[in-house]
Amino acid sequence: MSEEQSYRQHDNEPQPWYRSVQKPPPFHIIKKISSRQPNASAFRSLASFPWHIDSLTTLWKGSLYDQETLKKWETMIFAYSDAVAVTSDHELYIFFIHSQKDPVCSRLPADPPELTLLPADVMCISWALSLNAPFEPLVIFSRASLLYVYSVPRNSVLGYLRGHGGAITSINIHPVNPHLFCTTSRDHSTRIYDLTLSPHQLPNNTHWPPSTKPSLAGAAHGLHMTEAEGSGIGRCVVVLMGGRSGGHQAAVLGAVGHFAFHPELPLIATCGLDRAVKIWVVRPTFEDRLKREDKPLFSSSRIHKGRVLSVTWLQHDLLLTHSGPALMRTYQDPMNKTVHVETGELVIWRWLGIDRFFPPDKEDISQDLLRGCASDYQESSSFKFVSVNAFPNATTPYIAPNLSVFHSSIHDPILLCVYPESSSFLMLNAGFLPARRPFPFPVEKRGNVSVEDGEEVISAADRMGDGQGGGGEMSNVMQLPPEIVGWRVGLNDHISGLHNCVMGMGGQVIIGVGAKKQLWIWQLREK
Repeated sequence: MSEEQSYRQHDNEPQPWYRSVQKPPPFHIIKKISSRQPNASAFRSLASFPWHIDSLTTLWKGSLYDQETLKKWETMIFAYSDAVAVTSDHELYIFFIHSQKDPVCSRLPADPPELTLLPADVMCISWALSLNAPFEPLVIFSRASLLYVYSVPRNSVLGYLRGHGGAITSINIHPVNPHLFCTTSRDHSTRIYDLTLSPHQLPNNTHWPPSTKPSLAGAAHGLHMTEAEGSGIGRCVVVLMGGRSGGHQAAVLGAVGHFAFHPELPLIATCGLDRAVKIWVVRPTFEDRLKREDKPLFSSSRIHKGRVLSVTWLQHDLLLTHSGPALMRTYQDPMNKTVHVETGELVIWRWLGIDRFFPPDKEDISQDLLRGCASDYQESSSFKFVSVNAFPNATTPYIAPNLSVFHSSIHDPILLCVYPESSSFLMLNAGFLPARRPFPFPVEKRGNVSVEDGEEVISAADRMGDGQGGGGEMSNVMQLPPEIVGWRVGLNDHISGLHNCVMGMGGQVIIGVGAKKQLWIWQLREK
């Protein structure tokens, strides 16, 4: 049975476009927006409106669902279902794909002279809803280490928040409770905020013995600052700390995607520059003090060779992560110091320890403190590779692909991969990714080299992925991950400048942004 036929329940049942491996995706460009300014900055971040009519039955576990709220919800969906939020260096835009509404623009003040940002520090963005006003869509966006809460209907900023000691690298909204969102930062930490609360104006920290007075250590230690947290709406309620105990040892680059939060369990997955992927338990309290956590339930730096850029929950215990290129040593002799660039990888893996912390037959048990052992939060082996695939075009370790995941209960996970300044993007169905090939054991004898000895097998495993063949005949045993294969979708005008793209409106449109404030919209072609 072919890969396409395996999806079919009946031979004559028509298949959706994303389950056809031979036909190209039926998307065509319907609109292009460009700035008339000659030196316009690039659009680099975007987020499509994530909710639809049926979302009210799942948001806040359906607690708001009734006939009166359903009418208000339908009115909001009708007004903003085709909205997409886009950011440049200092501006936030709200575009409407199908309706004739004019774009909405909100500009930030100029950066202070002492602010220093890296080229990779972009304005992150995501949609949100507050439980206090569930029919007023909000946009959360960042500039450096500051957060802004923007009301789309009011066309005004409702509040701003601060607390991170470094630039914010991603923003993620809880899929069930959209008043909760998290931010990751270059200060090695992750912060979780609640939009139903107001910012702290005075510190309320615990005391550190032997002192009997509240500590003034500040945000670097996961505590309240001595100055006000911000104004308007939103408050930090949980800090996932970096450090030697179990937190990230470098910049946290991702809790990217609409499903970095687990959709069912109180879990969140993060990843970072330290090549580590971590899974934390998240249980915000209603106390006035910050909840600090420095020991995740899972941590491993053995999944990827390079910096991990994003993490997404695909299923109950299945996660998808992708990494950037990595500099690897070429093994020809023990003293050789030459290196080569290996491509980043797209990995689907299973967390094997989820049922140990959340037994499926004991869902009614609630623990105030959920803690693993040292092997869980320092370097865990409780995972299993499902699929390992390599990205193409790794010419430098500095340029990494941007990945967005469209995932819903009625749609296969669709991955959109684009390199900055490209003229096209790669689209693929996560269900078509091949299973990881097992390592051959016992290894056969190749020529005059015998690799049956245990030390030789370990040495060969260390050289897995050596694309330079530095191991001589031993390198013939290694199996490099296959290159990602998908549908290539290009720009009609064949120009470069595409930075990022996302799929929205239930999989009906794809929006791409790029240089010179350009925006492209692909529409699913009707049959």
